[in-house]
Amino acid sequence: MGKSKRWVLLLLLMTLMLMPFGALRAEERLRVVATTTQAADLARIIGGERIALTALMGAGVDPHLYKPTESDIAAMNSAQVVIYSGLNLEGQFETVFAALGQRAIRTYALSAPVADAGFLLEEEVGVPDPHFWFDPRNWALAAEGLAAVLAESDAANADFYRANAATYTAQLEALYDWGLAAMTDAAIPEEKRVLVTSHDAFQYFGDAFGWQVRGIQGISTAAEASVADIQAVADLVVSEGISVIFVESSVPRATIESVVAAAQAQGASVKVGVRELYSDAMGAPEDFGGSYMGMITHNIITILHSFGYPVPPLPESLGLALPEELQGR
Repeated sequence: MGKSKRWVLLLLLMTLMLMPFGALRAEERLRVVATTTQAADLARIIGGERIALTALMGAGVDPHLYKPTESDIAAMNSAQVVIYSGLNLEGQFETVFAALGQRAIRTYALSAPVADAGFLLEEEVGVPDPHFWFDPRNWALAAEGLAAVLAESDAANADFYRANAATYTAQLEALYDWGLAAMTDAAIPEEKRVLVTSHDAFQYFGDAFGWQVRGIQGISTAAEASVADIQAVADLVVSEGISVIFVESSVPRATIESVVAAAQAQGASVKVGVRELYSDAMGAPEDFGGSYMGMITHNIITILHSFGYPVPPLPESLGLALPEELQGR
């Protein structure tokens, strides 16, 4: 770590350690801070009006690269519960989380119950893939885990949190069933079920919904894709006859456009998907893609639209109204 980074981190930690503890009054809502957009959405669903939520990262923000600000440190220091994704997704936060633990502020990784259940995928031996939320079954475990944490931290509202989690996990089960049927429809040849994206964020998605996945960059966006990486994916696109590849909302378009150019130079007919996919970050809370269920639905429909495959109707139990751009076709 360079001198400047060490100095900034020292200042942040000094700010953290000098700030006073906050006392909880009975009439106050539970103070919760969430790092990523996915974590914030889950906190809103499980915690509802019984929590006071502060979300640190906004729409389209890459959590691999995000560095906590002084205002983030202040928010976490005044919280009673800090929830985050984990598995080193928020790699710039690790030292801060350790400092929070010394001040008896509860920190909770949403990936913990997924890891405990043995459902993590590995990028390489000993290196877990942090994008566990792309399997709705994993997200259901995260919802139940968060409900338990909130119930422990706010026993008076424990039944409220658990009931919200039960309702939500039932919706996630319906979302998974719909997505699996949509992505493995008989109209989609099995050998054509290949998803090429900006970085390797979709392995859990592919595992859940029966598609092969290839990312240009690895599981983190911290390192840029090399010329060799781009050429290797272009060669794959050409050899497998892949007609569509996808840009992610939180990753620059440049690498995908380079793959398209390299594949077209070899005579391939390949294009970019009709819309971006959500990966490490969702949309704004008021947008359709600003909720977990909207994000997964958006991605599935975008993939099917881009390849020209049919989209089955959504279950009414999901309570989702599709925006115009996701309808038709």
